[in-house]
Amino acid sequence: MALWLVLRLAKLIGVIAFAMGIALALGQGPQQVRQRAAYWLATPGFIVTWIAGWGMARMYAISLGRPWITISMVASLIALHEIIREVEPGRPRSKVRVAVILIALLVALASMVIRHG
Repeated sequence: MALWLVLRLAKLIGVIAFAMGIALALGQGPQQVRQRAAYWLATPGFIVTWIAGWGMARMYAISLGRPWITISMVASLIALHEIIREVEPGRPRSKVRVAVILIALLVALASMVIRHG
């Protein structure tokens, strides 16, 4: 039971770091600050979220092929990919990319909360 709580806490911290990194990277700050947020906050948050989620699924023998897990993984990967592209030097800011990032983040979070299928 203690491991379950540690994994849940790690996943919560990872999700918060991922979302905060995305929020800061999409902000109006200097390019270097936005890049640091994407590389040093969103990316580690993404990794911690995936590792803790894998541990939770493994603990209860839940297949990673379940639709809600697959949807969450793909959506979070899309959000990470696009936030990294958004902060690349010389790349113009794109409202479409921002929409894709926010929608992907929302889908990933909703899928983790709803847990359908």
